[in-house]
Amino acid sequence: MRLKSVSYSESLGKPKEWSISNFTLEPINLVVGKNATGKTRTLNVLSGLGMLLSGRQKPSELTYGNFDVTFEHNDHTFNYILKISDHKVVFESFADGKNVLLERGEGGKGSIWHEKEKRSLEFQTPETDAAVVARRDTIQHTFLIPLSDWGSGVRYYSFGDTMGRNTISFLVDGGPQPDPTNPNEVIGLFRKGTKEYPDIFKKSVIKAMNDIGYDIEDINATTPQNIQIQSNSIIPVTPIALIVKERSLSGATEQMEMSQGMFRALSVIIHLQYAIHGDHPSFIIIDDIGEGLDFDRSCRLIHIIRQCALDSKIQMVMSTNDRFVMNNVPLEEWALLSREGGNIMVHNYTNSKATFDNFKFTGLNNFDFLAMDFINENEVFFAENPSDVEQIAGTHS
Repeated sequence: MRLKSVSYSESLGKPKEWSISNFTLEPINLVVGKNATGKTRTLNVLSGLGMLLSGRQKPSELTYGNFDVTFEHNDHTFNYILKISDHKVVFESFADGKNVLLERGEGGKGSIWHEKEKRSLEFQTPETDAAVVARRDTIQHTFLIPLSDWGSGVRYYSFGDTMGRNTISFLVDGGPQPDPTNPNEVIGLFRKGTKEYPDIFKKSVIKAMNDIGYDIEDINATTPQNIQIQSNSIIPVTPIALIVKERSLSGATEQMEMSQGMFRALSVIIHLQYAIHGDHPSFIIIDDIGEGLDFDRSCRLIHIIRQCALDSKIQMVMSTNDRFVMNNVPLEEWALLSREGGNIMVHNYTNSKATFDNFKFTGLNNFDFLAMDFINENEVFFAENPSDVEQIAGTHS
């Protein structure tokens, strides 16, 4: 299942109201915009949608929120609407084209299509729950399973954060498995990946780090030498950290000794490689991609991430303020945000093709498309004066 479009609003008619209208998504999407245009907030909406549809979060945990989203799956177009007010679901529907498969209103009462009965039957779900989660099963409502699978496959990583650098793991017999949705559990995820895919996982991580520009010959998750743990627990525990061996250094480098940029790159590569090899996510979000990396490594990382998305058919959404990143992602993959009051507008190649195409005649870098506010300053102008495009192109040639 692939996410095609998202519209969202909350607190309509109230001082804190805000919305994002008709964000159409491609296989790869780079969310850009000037400060305070809503980049991180937009990514949080996408992540929150995944948490709601997977059941990791309940509507009762939100005060307000209105989702109107479109998915594509097996040549079908599905529309899902969820309206939350005062921690309760006041409306919810799921439709395959014009065929409404589920609909409920206030009080949780509604109707849902039963595949075995071949008709819609009444049901009631608590107002605090999403019906598409509560009513899913593999016999009567199999049409809800892809929706749940999509939500379970959403991953959110904040590249500008520590990405687990300040977190170590402990080996405990019978302990819980690492959570792939938690970016801080990178050590456990690396161990899990090497055990489940011993012939390819570590090699793929090392190769990706080499391609970024880190000359690493080995990576292990083992007991660190530079960290001492004092514990009163009667259960024996062994601390574990990530340690890399660079070809140019005689000794190994433990994770707390790595630069922030190096560890962030290592962490996101481990998560991404595990997603490709084992976890089968459908939707990966990376906020502030490239933060803390130099020009060359930032460009290389973007190339690797884009290629991984293309090869695995994972839908990717990234955000950035970094000009290096912007200049290395095609404008066709941009989602440029602008804001008027609390309304976020998305400009991309789908809804602003003429303006995006006209900018290419200027010969400027992609970053200038944002810096010059080209989308707002020139969209109307070029539509009314198409002949002036060649004159601008000549000025910058």
